[in-house]
Amino acid sequence: MGSLILGAHDDTGNLIYIGNVGTGFSSRQRRELRDQLLEIERPTSPFSIAPPRAIANESRWAEPLLVCDVEYREFTGGALRHPSFRGIRTDKTIDEVDLPGRH
Repeated sequence: MGSLILGAHDDTGNLIYIGNVGTGFSSRQRRELRDQLLEIERPTSPFSIAPPRAIANESRWAEPLLVCDVEYREFTGGALRHPSFRGIRTDKTIDEVDLPGRH
């Protein structure tokens, strides 16, 4: 697993692409996350609007069932800048994941 493709819900409830995170994982987290994602793999993107083609062409998709904690510098231009993975959250549901700055 090189990176996770991240999404959040916009004001209308659509899941939209907000960037990728490829840093902050321990080797153990990468293995565990890969195993979890393989269990929920799907053939198509879950996003309302497809991510950029360069990302979509090289991706494997999963049902959007996991919520991760990501630290980032800012959210600008529809994407996270300098994101770093901090872990999976079990205290939030996927329906609670809004665009940054809208909680």
